[in-house]
Amino acid sequence: MKKAILTVSLLFSVLALSFGQGLDLSKMTKMEGFVDFYLDEEKGKIYLDITELNKEFLYVNSLTAGIGSNDIGLDRGQLGDTRIVEFRRSGNRLFLVHKNYDFRAYSENPYEVKSIDEAFAESIIWGFEIAQNKDGHFILDATKFYLQDAHGVSERLARGREGTYRTDESRSGLYYPTTKNFPENTEVEATITLVGSPTGRYLRSVTPSPDAVTVRQRHSFIQLPDDDYEPRAFDPRAGYGSIGYMDFTTPISEPIMKRFIARHRLVKKNPDAPVSEVVEPIVYYLDRGTPEPVASALIEGGNWWNQAFEAAGFIDAFRVELAPEGMDLMDVRYNVIQWVHRSTRGWSYGASVRDPRTGEILKGHVSLGSLRVRQDFLIAQGLIQPYENGDVPDPKMLELALARLRQLSAHEIGHTIGLSHSYATSADQRSSVMDYPYPLITENASGELDFSNAYDDKIGEWDKWAIRYGYGYPPAGVSEEDYLNKTLVDTYEAGHEFITDSDSRDASGVHPRSHLWDNGSTASEELMRMLTLREKKLKTFGLNAIRNGEPLATLEEVLVPLFLMHRFQVEATTKMIGGMDFNYRIKGDNQPDHQWIPAESQSKAMFALLYSISPNQLDVPQSIRDLIPPRPPGYSRNRETFVSRTGPIFDPIAPAESVVDLTFSFLFEPGRANRVYIQNLEDPSLPGLEDIYGRIIQQVFADSYPDGTRFEIKLMTESKLVDSFINLAKNQDVSSTVRAFARMTLASLASGGANSLTDRGSDNINFMSHSQYLSDKIEAFLELPMEISPQEMLKVPDGSPIGSDIMSCDFDY
Repeated sequence: MKKAILTVSLLFSVLALSFGQGLDLSKMTKMEGFVDFYLDEEKGKIYLDITELNKEFLYVNSLTAGIGSNDIGLDRGQLGDTRIVEFRRSGNRLFLVHKNYDFRAYSENPYEVKSIDEAFAESIIWGFEIAQNKDGHFILDATKFYLQDAHGVSERLARGREGTYRTDESRSGLYYPTTKNFPENTEVEATITLVGSPTGRYLRSVTPSPDAVTVRQRHSFIQLPDDDYEPRAFDPRAGYGSIGYMDFTTPISEPIMKRFIARHRLVKKNPDAPVSEVVEPIVYYLDRGTPEPVASALIEGGNWWNQAFEAAGFIDAFRVELAPEGMDLMDVRYNVIQWVHRSTRGWSYGASVRDPRTGEILKGHVSLGSLRVRQDFLIAQGLIQPYENGDVPDPKMLELALARLRQLSAHEIGHTIGLSHSYATSADQRSSVMDYPYPLITENASGELDFSNAYDDKIGEWDKWAIRYGYGYPPAGVSEEDYLNKTLVDTYEAGHEFITDSDSRDASGVHPRSHLWDNGSTASEELMRMLTLREKKLKTFGLNAIRNGEPLATLEEVLVPLFLMHRFQVEATTKMIGGMDFNYRIKGDNQPDHQWIPAESQSKAMFALLYSISPNQLDVPQSIRDLIPPRPPGYSRNRETFVSRTGPIFDPIAPAESVVDLTFSFLFEPGRANRVYIQNLEDPSLPGLEDIYGRIIQQVFADSYPDGTRFEIKLMTESKLVDSFINLAKNQDVSSTVRAFARMTLASLASGGANSLTDRGSDNINFMSHSQYLSDKIEAFLELPMEISPQEMLKVPDGSPIGSDIMSCDFDY
């Protein structure tokens, strides 16, 4: 009997412990704040104290200590997902539920709201066992929740083919120094170790033991802001990022998609005054780990934005300052600029924590790559060639690098206050810091390089107009809708334009002014100017480009950005071919109609492009080749040196081949070839296929036979051109008419046409064998059985059930 009683007693004890009745919270450290929690540091556990169910809040995950590889893309301070969540009870569990705000119903009819809630799925992020339930306090063991790979590090490594990894709980645990609680946000951080077998080179290059990758991840529970924020309508002409959702209570006569811009809350103390101080300024804090003189440059450039807010009617509304001692940069209460280190140079970016309901930006978070500044220094090194009489760098090199940092700081902050890239502004007297600028290097009257105007030193005029739209107050008696419309009308009346990523980055781009890393109002004119400057500096390039004591082979690292300094201007110029001048026009606005690029502009672009791939422009001067020996030990080739087809020695043809590949890849891009054909059909005064591609053939296969390496550059270019036509002829993305033209052109080159390869009157054996090889290559291609599979059918736009554009709605976050 006693044995039975003992057994029952033990059973009750086990059950009590299993339901948490045996938890002694008094022996744990209680952290009070937005969501109270208890820390049992002895056992490495954390318990949440949940007192309110079905109450929405924000949940943000982030990466506080990263991997350090730009290629992998898992950086220190990287923000993850922002979700609206709530706790719901189900039996002995609390679910953390991710609410679905993509589909909404704002209605006083609860049944209508319920019908939308039940129509679209939600997501349960985690299920917590209730360890103790007493007096309305649900005590949850959240240890496993916080030790999960919430940021998706293992997924990112797998996607990048770096290896298959899983979380190792024995090597993971809470990180107490930054586990904190505040009235409006709860921050819990954990050290996470992922174990696996590395398969990629990037992870190996930055991890001491690549079979065990240890990072730190942050989980933030954040109180939602109050309802006083007023969302502002999104307009594609205004230059802002947006949030979007479907509102099913919208009247049938109005668009069901609702779009609002992303921006900070900025309130005037006197709303009726044209110019007023603000209730609370927007303040950004710079990472104290940023060295000087970089820190001062970043603060100065970031503070340019106050110029734009002043123009919009705000006094002292924006500032950047050094973070105070002990500030947690990941704390959602602070807008920050982080100085991020990686093993290679890479992108900087501006992210933010936003309220998914309204688009209100709660935290701006800028990440600036520390190695980016060295690239500007290297560009200046190749141009100035400063080491002829010593090892002390020319002060202009540092000035250029710091000028770029000022612009970079303003640019990335611009994203975190809501603005998108504005890539057409470099052609408008650099009217926005939201463009990607290439340093504008000019020459003075005596032929010396002038770096004084390399980067802008102020906020742009477009930026001021954009801040007026996003943050400005309508004058008394003027509706917000009328104010916003007038602001945009005035912006475009002043001659500004806005074109963003989707129409600037694509290899098939068409806009004549919206490019990345370009300068000048006319792409082809700037390309010719850059080629002239580049040619001069290549002639003087030598040992003066590196310090004493550096291996001569490292001259190549300085040569690369100089030799390729025009690469982005080439891309900009090719957009003129088959290009179109357009804007994001709205019915009734004051922007011009879209139109094809005039024939004269396309002709000038072709001249500049063909000049850029002539042998004299592609040849590395002999004086440079004579200085660059094979790579010494410890200085192997890397991703920023030219590839060599000649083994260990510097390949004199590889630089030229890189430029030719780049240029032909743009000129023979399928969309561009199709457009050249179409533009001529619509307007016979515009160049057609024969005009553009015939002109290329005429120059590349011209009867000129340069000496030395230029001879091989000519042959290489001819071979690349034939390959480009072959690829065009078999590309299923090209119209059948264009493919037919490509085949006809190849046939003409191979056998007896006006441009016949084998009838060019040279007795040079290398030239003759090359010409015969190309002819044989073309004939072999033409004799191959044609791919008789029909061209892939284009997808007809959705029509079922009776025709609607709702199914193709895009959500832009």
